[in-house]
Amino acid sequence: MKTYTLKSDGVLKRYDYLWRLTPDRWAWEYLRRNRDFRTDCVGRMDESIAERPAPCADIRLLRSRVPQTLAERWGLVFLPDPNRNGFDADAVWTNGAFPDQVEVHCGPRAQNESCDIFDRTMAICDVTHVTDAVGREFLLIRGKGCVVQVRCTGMSLLGLEPVRMKLTISDVEGYERRVKLQKAALELYGDGPDLATPLWNKTTQVLRNGLIALDCLNLGMTRREIAVVLHGPDRVRDEWDGPSMRHAIRYLVKKAEALRDGGYLTELLGAQLAPNQAVA
Repeated sequence: MKTYTLKSDGVLKRYDYLWRLTPDRWAWEYLRRNRDFRTDCVGRMDESIAERPAPCADIRLLRSRVPQTLAERWGLVFLPDPNRNGFDADAVWTNGAFPDQVEVHCGPRAQNESCDIFDRTMAICDVTHVTDAVGREFLLIRGKGCVVQVRCTGMSLLGLEPVRMKLTISDVEGYERRVKLQKAALELYGDGPDLATPLWNKTTQVLRNGLIALDCLNLGMTRREIAVVLHGPDRVRDEWDGPSMRHAIRYLVKKAEALRDGGYLTELLGAQLAPNQAVA
């Protein structure tokens, strides 16, 4: 997909970190701007999540101490801090909300056998291990400005027996989407592009501009003022009264509001939900 740079000065620069995010992190960016979600998060308590370091590796361990009914309503394992962005937040999606997430199967590892996935990941990434209220295990792997969520099946990573991880696709449905996410995850191990220069494509530009529009609306700005933020006052003065820019901003706002208010589940996470169906 063709990539390009965008105007990134003043207030727009604070959005530069978004360009490396995967679809599930974009989903978090939209959800954390949802007022009802933020209301639910008011009652969240850090004490409901146990955090400790792993005894034998540089890994954070997070485990839910209590049922997470409110979080599951939004498709999350637990309620993260909504003030943390898509890179920093410990946002872990349930299987139902994010069916195509990267999956590794953990099997027994012989005494002298290595685990290539673990060894290569620990050398260059920050790893957070998450256990939900019923014992399902996930990983959040951070590196190169992006985050990869991994669902772990098979043997527990917290058991006494050493394990070996293997990338797997557990069913045929959604095979191509899952392969695409696996390939994106493997970019953590490659050279990758220069992080100093954000590179956007058509999809991520629309997603970025949508977040900017939502933030502007939250500040009480008009659609024309949103256009000024995105395109500059000179271009808006010349083009606002024409049919193109006004229509484009109207569409952008409508699209962003839809993603914020539930569309993130189907359009960004790939959940298969009927209208008004809760995520379990």
